[in-house]
Amino acid sequence: MRTITTLGATVLLTILAGTSLAGENCTCRGNGEDIPEGQTVCLKTASGMKLARCERVLNNTSWKILNSDCPTAALPPGRSKLPGNG
Repeated sequence: MRTITTLGATVLLTILAGTSLAGENCTCRGNGEDIPEGQTVCLKTASGMKLARCERVLNNTSWKILNSDCPTAALPPGRSKLPGNG
């Protein structure tokens, strides 16, 4: 019985120690910058620019590619210049 109790305590302490090793300020590396966990950026992929979020997977940060293309801006049809710029 004492062996089981000791084993249980050892497992519990190992689990607690493992979770304390995970940094609170984890980042992903993307586009030459450190991106904080939870933030989204546009990353260049084999299928073009895709929106990706920095997430933690098994105590490591990783990019999760989202099912969205990167947002873009465009002028409305028929507008090629800003007003007042001739």
